Amino acid sequence: MSDFNKLFDNMYDSEKKRRRHGTAIKLLDGASYPMHEELETLPAGPQDEFFLQKFIRQFFGKEGVNATEIGTHPDFIDLESGNGEIKYHYVCTIFVDIVGSTRLSLLYPLENVYLFKNAVIKTCIEVIRSFDGYVHRIMGDAVMAFFGGNHTSKENSIADSINCAVTLRAILEGNIKPWMIRNGMDEKDFGFRVGCDFGDDDKVLWGSFGYKHVGEVSAAGLSVDMASKLQGLANKNQTMLGQGLLDFVNWPEEYSNIKKKKKGETKEPLPVVSPNLTDSNGSPINYRMRLLDYYNCLRFSALPRKLRENIGKSGVIDNPAIHYTCYVKLNDGRYKYISASEFLEKNISLEFEVLVNTRTRISFPLKVVFTKTNHGPETPEEERDINYDPIIKYMHKKKTSKFNSSTPKFCKVTLNEATLYRSLHTMKCEIYDSNGHNIFRDWIGVMIK
Repeated sequence: MSDFNKLFDNMYDSEKKRRRHGTAIKLLDGASYPMHEELETLPAGPQDEFFLQKFIRQFFGKEGVNATEIGTHPDFIDLESGNGEIKYHYVCTIFVDIVGSTRLSLLYPLENVYLFKNAVIKTCIEVIRSFDGYVHRIMGDAVMAFFGGNHTSKENSIADSINCAVTLRAILEGNIKPWMIRNGMDEKDFGFRVGCDFGDDDKVLWGSFGYKHVGEVSAAGLSVDMASKLQGLANKNQTMLGQGLLDFVNWPEEYSNIKKKKKGETKEPLPVVSPNLTDSNGSPINYRMRLLDYYNCLRFSALPRKLRENIGKSGVIDNPAIHYTCYVKLNDGRYKYISASEFLEKNISLEFEVLVNTRTRISFPLKVVFTKTNHGPETPEEERDINYDPIIKYMHKKKTSKFNSSTPKFCKVTLNEATLYRSLHTMKCEIYDSNGHNIFRDWIGVMIK
């Protein structure tokens, strides 16, 4: 059994322990924070409704559970009358499909195929709802869903969809594959593809299609149709993002890649949707697309750090004695900003804080290295170089006061910043002990409107 699978299998016992003991830790500011390190895994295989949500949503700052049912988006129920009324309203569409599922019926008993497909579909439903998505339709082996609505900003609908895509891959690869093996199926027979795109208010029309009792309320627009097409062009176990989404939030190239298609002995780039669509004048629209870079996005995901480290390839280094947090500073105090969970307005003050438990075997003093990476066309050239000069701070153990020689349980360093340029930006934090060993590495993503 892989280490990753062991992490998944331990989750249920960890949750029971947390509920019994109410595990929390008090930090320097006197606040009590839940020990998310104990909630770093998820159980393998299909689960009861809402089970996955209860674990996922807390990491992304979402309360309760999303109990919306399949079908009409709740903000457009008034269109169900079928009287021909329409509305223009933005939406972010996601389309998930199981790869190669048709062949499964030739390899395994139908009962096993049913259990497998249903496990995948249930997982998709719960992960989508975990990020406030609305499951619109299940089409055989595919799930179609919408993000956004009357009470969600356009940018945040995109943040939710991106976080959904990253989390979905983490769970499907770490949850479904081990479950397949234990049920006598070959994990090589499993795969999925995701397509995701955004359409603005003037590009998406909502209406009732069909008749009142034989129809559905759905969205129409290029971006909605593109979600399915992008899914078909994605590589196995990857997500393809469309031009509408890429352009609207200035999605950074560092967190996406151009698809490459094998042609003979070489691979040629495929930067636009193929076959190319043409407009009313017969001109190709060259609709751009890019593959979401899963491992780079894991860097700033709000999923537990230990889980991200165990997935590998992201470069994350966990250390349970170290807490790295970003706060939004307001006139009346501050609140925790969960990495890449929402888009912030411009000109907001931020504070990045590192707390280290002094009552561990960590060798002080520590060198704390912050590296800021700005993205997006609004960012001045001199401020968006990936090799932006790091900010180095040192952390020492200090006496509580001149009258008390004991050492406080935590020592702290902070860095003040502000939101300036539209896009996703990151602040990497690396910590080295007195022997020069890298004992911690993590990224916080800051999304700016």
